[in-house]
Amino acid sequence: MNILGFIRDLPVTLIISSLTLAAAAAPVQAAAVELTPDNFKTTTAKGLWFIEHFSPWCGHCKNFKPTWEKLVAEAATEIPQVKTGTINCVDYGDLCNENGIAGYPTMIMFEDGQKLADFKGSREMDRLKTFMKSFVKETPAPAAPKAESKPQKPAGPVLNPTGDVLALTEDNFDSILKKGPAFIKFYAPWCGHCKKLAPVWKQLARHMQGKLTIAEVNCDENSKLCAKSGIEGYPTLFYINGDSKKSKTEYNGGRKLDQLKAFAEKASTAGVQALEKDDDLVTHLEKEGVVYVLLHDSDNQDIINNVQEAAAPLLGSPIIYSSTSPELFKRFRLFKSTPWALVALKDGDVKVPASIFKGTKSFQESSNKLNRWLLTHRLPASLELTQDTFQDVMKAPQAPLVVIAAAPKDDSLRKKIAERITELGKKWRVRTDGTGEMNGREVVFTFMDAHKWSEWMKSMYSVKYEDKDDGEKYGLEDVRVIIADHSRLVYYDADHAGTPIKFTSTNNVFAAVDDAVNKKSAYKHSESFVERIARYLNNKMTAIEMFVSNKPWHAVGIFVVFIAAVFYAITRLASGPQDPEHMFRDYKGKNGRLD
Repeated sequence: MNILGFIRDLPVTLIISSLTLAAAAAPVQAAAVELTPDNFKTTTAKGLWFIEHFSPWCGHCKNFKPTWEKLVAEAATEIPQVKTGTINCVDYGDLCNENGIAGYPTMIMFEDGQKLADFKGSREMDRLKTFMKSFVKETPAPAAPKAESKPQKPAGPVLNPTGDVLALTEDNFDSILKKGPAFIKFYAPWCGHCKKLAPVWKQLARHMQGKLTIAEVNCDENSKLCAKSGIEGYPTLFYINGDSKKSKTEYNGGRKLDQLKAFAEKASTAGVQALEKDDDLVTHLEKEGVVYVLLHDSDNQDIINNVQEAAAPLLGSPIIYSSTSPELFKRFRLFKSTPWALVALKDGDVKVPASIFKGTKSFQESSNKLNRWLLTHRLPASLELTQDTFQDVMKAPQAPLVVIAAAPKDDSLRKKIAERITELGKKWRVRTDGTGEMNGREVVFTFMDAHKWSEWMKSMYSVKYEDKDDGEKYGLEDVRVIIADHSRLVYYDADHAGTPIKFTSTNNVFAAVDDAVNKKSAYKHSESFVERIARYLNNKMTAIEMFVSNKPWHAVGIFVVFIAAVFYAITRLASGPQDPEHMFRDYKGKNGRLD
């Protein structure tokens, strides 16, 4: 068949109709609005506008063009609240100058004709969308007819909209914190560790864009602010949950990006979560190790906000789940006379709680005790000390005593050690009525890989395993045990009689803990004498440095008095040594005469 002839013989009206239908069926590619000095103000006068300022000859603009066109097309359906536009800065240089354009391409978010923020950082699709979405105000769902519910708190301002590190000063510190939580680095420009952390801190800010304020304070320029914040060394990292001083928590974890990201993600999403089903506790406990359960009456919804505020220093660890389940009230033997309670669950046991905090009708009466309870029970009774858990345990705010079993290089033995540590932790809970405390001091049972951390354990606790003769293996009875008081950098490896702690004897381990808590046994230093002197002098020098920077006029006054005293002493000495006999004659006033 002659196809061309067939087409030629078709009616013209049919061909035109077909082409029209095809054109109508083809998808229309969304395009950004081309803005000029004539239409800029009227077009952007209402709503959100994300505008690209570019130059046709700019290489970066050419490379960015496919990404921008894709963003415009996808944002039209994904983010319809934000319109997109472009300004050719070669054709409309004056308009670009008015918008403060210093390079190409530059993307700026406008709202109702006013400039909100510049987009900064890598021009990746996900980051661009996140930036645009961060300015969209959520439209509240229509209320159900005559539904009785408490008004929800209005949504707070968008945190970290640009993904940049925010510089804080004495002028803006309080106002920024009032907007929401912030992760703040206090540093000094000359500090080596601060310089090393700087690029990581910028990456963290980029990662937490739209989620959490990442900020920094230059303590050389804001010495009073740093003194007020209790900064004693650099860099110091604080997570501050709003402008409440009670919600200020120092971060002592690792400084790698992944560690900081994990902390920031968890802290920024911290809050009381609803427990959907009672059976979910098993899954949550297996995953988290420790969970808190808030049990309350369905009529008492205010308790959720109160507990959430009190739990701010926990930074999401452990997670608090709320429930009104009568079955859970019954399981934990809570009666109707208890208006609310917090239950601590540990070690995979969802039936027998580690501790229960019973609240009163007046939350204020319970608040002080609750704050201590929340911190005291946040750690599991037993766990392995690793790079991820070390800081949380050894530098915990409550400064616990930590029982450490040094595990030799033997996987089968290490498994037995882990089981034994879990057993000791559970027995200790029973002995202390679930509190895990003795004389107000929390005790945590741990084990540590003595092969992987051999150098550290040798230097800190003098623990070292030598290979046995004839290929013999170590057993549980050979496991070295120490009790560490890391807040003082001291440890105990024996009871009050000097007998080494025996890992296989529960009574011996607990007796050694009792001796350590009551200061009956002799401790050993984790540092040498020289290291202790160096640390002491370093602390003194740091204190002097902070005093000089925080109170310069006091320091000048003390320095002047010191110089005057030295000058006076030198003047007295420079007057010349006196001959004793001459001094005697002068004293008598008789110039050598005896009458």
